[in-house]
Amino acid sequence: MNRRDFIRDAATLALSAAAAAGGDAAVAQPGGLVEPAQTKVAPAKDADGPHGPPVKCAVIGASVQGREILTSLARMGAFAPVIYVCDTFSSPGFDKRWKTIVPDAKPCPDYKQVLDDKTVQAVFVATPSHKHKQIVIDALAAGKHVYCEAPLATDLAEARDIARAAKAAKTNFQSGLQQRANVQHKHVLKFVRGGDLGHLSGGSAQWHKRTSWHFSWQDPTREKELNWRLENETSTGLIGEIGIHQIDTASWFFKGLPVSVYGHGGIQEYSDGRTVFDTAYCTLQYPKNLCYSYSATLTNSYDDSYERFMGSNCAIELRDLRAWMFKETDSPVLGWEVFARKDDMQIGDVKSGTGLRVASGIALVADATKQLALGKQPGAVGTDLTKTALYTAINDFLDSIRAGTRPEIGIEEGYQATVVAHKANEAVVLGTRIDFQKEWFEI
Repeated sequence: MNRRDFIRDAATLALSAAAAAGGDAAVAQPGGLVEPAQTKVAPAKDADGPHGPPVKCAVIGASVQGREILTSLARMGAFAPVIYVCDTFSSPGFDKRWKTIVPDAKPCPDYKQVLDDKTVQAVFVATPSHKHKQIVIDALAAGKHVYCEAPLATDLAEARDIARAAKAAKTNFQSGLQQRANVQHKHVLKFVRGGDLGHLSGGSAQWHKRTSWHFSWQDPTREKELNWRLENETSTGLIGEIGIHQIDTASWFFKGLPVSVYGHGGIQEYSDGRTVFDTAYCTLQYPKNLCYSYSATLTNSYDDSYERFMGSNCAIELRDLRAWMFKETDSPVLGWEVFARKDDMQIGDVKSGTGLRVASGIALVADATKQLALGKQPGAVGTDLTKTALYTAINDFLDSIRAGTRPEIGIEEGYQATVVAHKANEAVVLGTRIDFQKEWFEI
């Protein structure tokens, strides 16, 4: 599970389990956010897994995304031992969730105590976005390698401060744009950049989940902390907190930054006092007249989430670790496609039947070359779904530390993606068009 899919499983919280543990229990509400049950994670046994000396880690922020990071680190076993888990909140029920994943890690309420420990090499910052700045700057100043979740900050001035501190540091800094580490996205990038789509015309993406995006807790103070994403003062909304990953995919694939964005949105269902919209739309214009449209909503789950790129020869659709190519009837034969697996997929409005047709999607398998070398058939095996984008991003970060090289997903990528997402959200809130200024992207 990655950051943009952290609310995918909309089930109720395990109240009885939390009560049995003697801790605070969250109050379940229909369609509300959930914190999935945690189980102890067995280290991965994979020839392509982590190698080299161990990198001692600490995770700051033990809520949903922090525990997803802990799950990935736990899969790496002795190569990524977690020394500390730091969170300002503690209760038997809350602590049990992360202790189940990394039972040997020490709890720590003050992140500065973590930074004082010279044995800690890498710090993962998974706190709410508006709390990133000081933690990241202090961690870099303490000589730690830092992985910071995206967006870098809720405020652009703070994001620039983080970027400048990272640029001046002697240690590594990686932004949590995990889609750039996703093996499937890297695979599709070759087709987009290589011209296989023909004359590139643009793309679209969406993130649709039927959920309130609201956490309930029996303590009002804690409940307010948990719902930081619902207030404009502490959140960049659906576009900034979720859409940043899918919009950054367009900037990455198009090899450039947008020149303008138009947005609109509103609160369509959840009139519960929140100031963040539950539905948002934006259209970004890139150089060469490329357009990329994006929609996000909490009111409906239809068609889930995807990124789609279109050209005169074909369209490619990405759904996390799966991808398909849909060819035009007059497009040239690529050669390899005759050996690829074909999946029949319904295109159009499935519910009403309007424009409904069956299209043959050519499955794009990220690790096909490796599978062929092992004597396997890529079309039958498919992409390895066990290596999530988050797992791969973390593994890449730790490998860069071991090798003494800079991470591929570095300072500029993280800062520029934050600027784009922040301004796109601003356009949505104001219902207007914003032209990007070159100086906004300068660190």
